[in-house]
Amino acid sequence: MRVLGLITLLFSLAMPAMALEAPQGPVILKVTGNVMPAEASEGAIGFDLAMLKALPQHEIVTANPWVDKPHKYVGPKLADVLAAVGADGKAVTLTALNSFQIKINWDKVKQYDPILAWQDDGVTMRVRNKGPLWFILPLDQYPELKRSEFTDMMIWQLSSVDIQH
Repeated sequence: MRVLGLITLLFSLAMPAMALEAPQGPVILKVTGNVMPAEASEGAIGFDLAMLKALPQHEIVTANPWVDKPHKYVGPKLADVLAAVGADGKAVTLTALNSFQIKINWDKVKQYDPILAWQDDGVTMRVRNKGPLWFILPLDQYPELKRSEFTDMMIWQLSSVDIQH
């Protein structure tokens, strides 16, 4: 599975940004910053849940400080979302619905294949249970991620991603 994910990532990086359809449902994620300008509408590229589900889906089974046992999270890799919009940069700012923000160094986390989870243990996440998206790192697979510098990145109720150089 890990090799397949690496092949998918390499393939997506070799391809130009894909032409994205306009969202048909409510926009749950906006991507801004250094993205392909032809795709950006008013400086942002919007994704509805169907658009995110159309990207390759991955699962991470892991515990984290906010749950009592390991959960299975499903969603696209952030790398695939960034590739889909032609994003270019190393500074990624994640913003939640309540305007909480965290800035991360993409080079520091991309090798862990974080996902934008829309599903938790088979249930589509809603705002009241950390949805619609939760930035998930595979904490159980990489002990070094269990430090607060990484767990603090795991922002829930994610609503936007901004990428800069």
